[in-house]
Amino acid sequence: MELRKLTAAAALGLGAAFTSIAFAADDGKPKQSVGEYASDATVTTKIKAAFVADKQLSALDIAVETNAGVATLTGTVGTAAEADHAATVTRGVEGVKQVMNNIKVDPAKNKR
Repeated sequence: MELRKLTAAAALGLGAAFTSIAFAADDGKPKQSVGEYASDATVTTKIKAAFVADKQLSALDIAVETNAGVATLTGTVGTAAEADHAATVTRGVEGVKQVMNNIKVDPAKNKR
């Protein structure tokens, strides 16, 4: 009888522990496979390389995050034209399905 209670208590304790771990690991973001993560990292790298190669953009002013082919651009540039151009360049990168342009414009950063 005591062994049965001990086994039941251990099973409940382990179940509760694993459930807690599962919920703690769930941050609400969609999960990606290793392949998807690697693919998104490759797309992000290609976007940043395109920014570096483009004379109209400063790659240091724009951050890029890619998730499931959706590229999110953040940062601050000097003109709306620069922000729009960054989105256009991003759309031209293979693997980009959608662009979320969250770049802010601050005229004080205008290089000209």
